[in-house]
Amino acid sequence: MSQTIGTPDTLPTTGLASGQSHITAGSKLTGDLHVPGLVELFGHVDGKVTADAIMIEKSGSVNGELHADKVSVKGQFEGKIFADTVNLHSSAQVSGEILYETLSIESGAEVNSTCAVNKSD
Repeated sequence: MSQTIGTPDTLPTTGLASGQSHITAGSKLTGDLHVPGLVELFGHVDGKVTADAIMIEKSGSVNGELHADKVSVKGQFEGKIFADTVNLHSSAQVSGEILYETLSIESGAEVNSTCAVNKSD
């Protein structure tokens, strides 16, 4: 069963290693962040974020790399995304590279990225 990250109602809750983590608005982190389960980013991260699922909220931003099964962007991202499923919402501002199996881009999203399918065997 495939689920799309988008709204809290559609966030995956089964199959994640553990619950949810939040980086609150106003937070600024630098370095590598490894989070089991879902991480919701309302603040800013400079570095590499690895989780089962990552959601950059409208107030959130990341400059670096994202590694996850599912990535959803509502805020700002610059760097490289490595994910099975990537959802770019209408408020997203994304630049860099996206390696994905499934990619959806809502109308209104600002995307200045190289996108390439990364098929699994």
